[in-house]
Amino acid sequence: MQKIGIFGGTFDPIHYGHLELARCMRDQLQLAEVRLIPTGLPPHRAMPPVSPQQRFDWVKVAITGEAGLIADDREVCRKGYCYTVDTLTELQQDTPNALLVWLIGADSWLNLNRWHRWRELLDIGHLLIAARPDYAFEGLSPDLSEEFANRSVIANTDTLSRGKISLLSSPLMPVSSTLVREMLARGEDVSALTPVWRQLESSGLYRF
Repeated sequence: MQKIGIFGGTFDPIHYGHLELARCMRDQLQLAEVRLIPTGLPPHRAMPPVSPQQRFDWVKVAITGEAGLIADDREVCRKGYCYTVDTLTELQQDTPNALLVWLIGADSWLNLNRWHRWRELLDIGHLLIAARPDYAFEGLSPDLSEEFANRSVIANTDTLSRGKISLLSSPLMPVSSTLVREMLARGEDVSALTPVWRQLESSGLYRF
């Protein structure tokens, strides 16, 4: 069965930490491809001031030359709110014989039970959580604790399966989109944090 990685997020803007997570998914789990999907209109947070199309364009530039990493604009092109359950369902319909391996961060995992049709999400593909084990479960709700207990497996190429949950072993990088935005607002050099620093600086979009 073909295995496809799904990595969604605002990517506001994309940085080296995002790329390292995508590479870890691809390489550790031998995925055929990893699709980076910038959020269109997010239901759980305010709309980023930078347009979905602009963030998507930066993702495309950032992954140039990266084998197996693909920029996917389906949420950028979607009208209305972008729910993860709809995106995964659409991807599964497009690739009915593939296993979707989708990644979320620890902060999203802790609040997954507030997501639209969240239990259905857990049955569509294999969920990866990018977090240290202690952080991933600190303050976890009873319903999510129960789901993890029933579904968790160690992540490797043999255990990937629909309806399962794993922790992704990945390096922790001291970079975030918030840090990049703050440094750009102060006129500081972000070339060590993101591959699209030239595009960010020339756009002037984060200068306030």
